Amino acid sequence: MKKIIFLLIYVTICFGCQKNDKPKTFTGDKQFKTTDPSRLYFNNIRSTSYYSSRKRNTKIDIYKARKSAQTDKRPILYPMIVDNWLDNEAYLFLEKNKYSKFADPLTIKAERDTILQTFVIDVFNKKNQYAFAENIYNSLNDRQTLSVKTKDGTFVPILQNYQDKTNFVMTLNDYFRLIEKDRKVKK
Repeated sequence: MKKIIFLLIYVTICFGCQKNDKPKTFTGDKQFKTTDPSRLYFNNIRSTSYYSSRKRNTKIDIYKARKSAQTDKRPILYPMIVDNWLDNEAYLFLEKNKYSKFADPLTIKAERDTILQTFVIDVFNKKNQYAFAENIYNSLNDRQTLSVKTKDGTFVPILQNYQDKTNFVMTLNDYFRLIEKDRKVKK
């Protein structure tokens, strides 16, 4: 009987004290990497400002600002945070509203005093959308006036409405916090 108890204790100790496997290393693009603390902060504090949905048959959560205007009378860009939590990545996607006059490719002109910049996006992949949205974000922080190119070649104002501008900046601030990117506004 003592041998059986000793054998059970020995087996329990041998199997209970196995070496832990190494944690899964991140293999994705460092530009989109998230961490558990930043995701926890976003999910517990910031996600209340967003409508969330999950793509069918995926582990991807999509967050869109709650106070987004639903109109087709003026051009609006909706930034969306796409949380691929299974791969520890988050992306920033842009969605156009149903305004019928958007030109293809999407072209935004930013101007202030003598400064004139143009941003163009023709392929909507995660890197291009990130760079395009970051350029718009920097222009808004620099108080530049933004216009979007229409099908007839003219430019009409975009993100001039206070709520549209606030939603865009808020979403990008939350996204930068989620990927832990240090954002300092240039003065």
